[in-house]
Amino acid sequence: MKLRGTIRREDLSGGFMVLETEDGRRFPLGGATKALREEGIRVELEGEFDAEAVSIAMTGEPVFRVKRSVRL
Repeated sequence: MKLRGTIRREDLSGGFMVLETEDGRRFPLGGATKALREEGIRVELEGEFDAEAVSIAMTGEPVFRVKRSVRL
């Protein structure tokens, strides 16, 4: 599955990165590389949802496990 959006940093409990999609949904990122830890970059991510993952993100969305990323 592919998702496009903007990388955002959430400050909750030490911080974590989320992908904010064009329709406003916010997915916590699993397997995010250092390249995906830059606030405000636009990306296309390829990966899958991990419904079994436990996260402190409190976004209401499942963790998106990143397999490949492209900066737009």
